[in-house]
Amino acid sequence: MKGPLKKAGTPVPAATSRIVVTQPALPLYRIPLFARLSKIYGERFTVYASRQSELGALNAKTTAASWFRPLNPARPILCKLEWQSGALAISLRRGDILVLSGQPRTISNLALILKAKLVGARVVWWGHFWSATSRPWRATIRFWIMRLADAILFYTDQEVDEYQTQNARHSSVPVKGLNNGIETDQIVALRAPYEASRRPRDLLFIGRVTKKAELSLLLDALSHESCISVTLDVIGDGDEAEVLRNRAAQLGISDRIAWHGALTDEPQIARIANKCRLFVYPGSVGLSLIHGLTYGLPAIVHDDRWQHMPEIAAHRPGENGSAFRFGNADALANTISDLIKQPDQLVRSSTEAVKTTAKTFNVEDMARRFCALVDGLE
Repeated sequence: MKGPLKKAGTPVPAATSRIVVTQPALPLYRIPLFARLSKIYGERFTVYASRQSELGALNAKTTAASWFRPLNPARPILCKLEWQSGALAISLRRGDILVLSGQPRTISNLALILKAKLVGARVVWWGHFWSATSRPWRATIRFWIMRLADAILFYTDQEVDEYQTQNARHSSVPVKGLNNGIETDQIVALRAPYEASRRPRDLLFIGRVTKKAELSLLLDALSHESCISVTLDVIGDGDEAEVLRNRAAQLGISDRIAWHGALTDEPQIARIANKCRLFVYPGSVGLSLIHGLTYGLPAIVHDDRWQHMPEIAAHRPGENGSAFRFGNADALANTISDLIKQPDQLVRSSTEAVKTTAKTFNVEDMARRFCALVDGLE
């Protein structure tokens, strides 16, 4: 596919190569991207993924989409390694583009790379450069496997820069960033104008209530005298929910916290988000940051990039939010109390938050970037 890149959603001219994507599972937030790519590439585009629920509420257990091909659940084989049943039976031929989920522990991925090389298909490694769950020895293995690919697709442009700085001598293949995001159209339509002075001193947390989120740190911050009039809305559920409710009761702040549970209906989420003044995520933030920014909420997150997921690249302290010292409840309380009482600064930060996800970190831009990579390989 040579020539200018087509607008996302516009079909491209017929070609003989197929675009084959493999994923460990099919999370709901990925479906809009794959649906757009299917409209662009038509029958050339397919996604293979296991029907499994390891991604919790975000996992799509069934789908009737024409581009979807189900695989059996991955099965453990040895030392946390796994094999995605049925993956090796995926049809590949010369000229195809195989886009692999970058998970080294999925040994079937290595077999698929070998199969692609034998038949003359191109391989795209799609994954993280570094995230909160990364470990140096695992990253070393991952970087080694990446060298087998014909192109690398990271979650963000920031990761591209980090990878090329660290692996410049090994970057002979195209290395691009997707700027991982969500479908923002409905949120934009539901988003209310942001007038900080007219909103209550209310914080929004949205995401899975797990250890990764470190919500206990936020509860400790809310118990500080400087945050005595600040309230919190929690959208999400998880294995830490009951423990955290008990913790809130012990701290005497239960009356200032609304636990909404897991919500996937965007109008319901909007009714809550549109009354909040700030988005706060005390732990390792990922796509939740994009969700909060799209509602125009200035975001407060911690300052250790290496303890975040890749989507932290969307956060710009001093522009669309603020950062506090990693793991420090006092610092979080001070950051909240300082920012929440500055309506003019909040309005400026809200404007920047909206700009952030209007330009990128949205599905339309992701589709454009994906197509640009494929365009360079065909």
